[in-house]
Amino acid sequence: MTDIFDEDDMLAAEYAMGLLSGEAHVAARSRVATDPAFAARVVGWEVQLSQMADLDPVAPPSGARDALLQRLFPETAPVPLWKRLGLWQALTGGALTVAVALAVVDLGPAVPPSLGPLYAAEITSDARDFRVIALVDKTTNEILLTRTAGAAPAGRILQVWAHGPGEPAQSVGIWPDGESVTLPLPIEIAAVRGTLTLGISEEPPGGSPTGQPSGRVFGTVDVPGVTDPRT
Repeated sequence: MTDIFDEDDMLAAEYAMGLLSGEAHVAARSRVATDPAFAARVVGWEVQLSQMADLDPVAPPSGARDALLQRLFPETAPVPLWKRLGLWQALTGGALTVAVALAVVDLGPAVPPSLGPLYAAEITSDARDFRVIALVDKTTNEILLTRTAGAAPAGRILQVWAHGPGEPAQSVGIWPDGESVTLPLPIEIAAVRGTLTLGISEEPPGGSPTGQPSGRVFGTVDVPGVTDPRT
């Protein structure tokens, strides 16, 4: 276990769990938008943590803290970043349950290996009540989305949109339930070069009746520098 996590893994975990603030949060968010490898780590943590989101808080057994720290951080090993920053003190309730679970779970690769460029982006509402991490894979022309905050209102669904510069929004697909979804990019969206704009709205079951966002648009984000690895 001691060799599984490096400092980037811990930083990605802290970001995914919402434990960063101030300049540290701003710096990590910037890396999500500009560093595909780091963004992939964040997505991996988001996916793993989302599976534990419904766990009820539990009190750890007596001695669990010392046993866990000894297992993760033997005295002979360098002290990782998350221990130096006091991450343990920040973990309470459900987050502590997650930390204990992660100590015994071998997290696999964050995302499947890709031969082409990956583009990461964060779609966040102005009210900060909705947040999605998006990863565009130009090798497969797919988009992986992981929702980490918020949801569609009762009786509504999420719909994913995208467009190129100066083009109208086009539906990428419906996201009816679950924290994560992978959608193939339509031919017109896969052909976009330069800046790709992504957005998410809430719509009636079956999707927008107008072919354009008709409900609340939670947010949009521009993904610059999109290219095609086959050209």
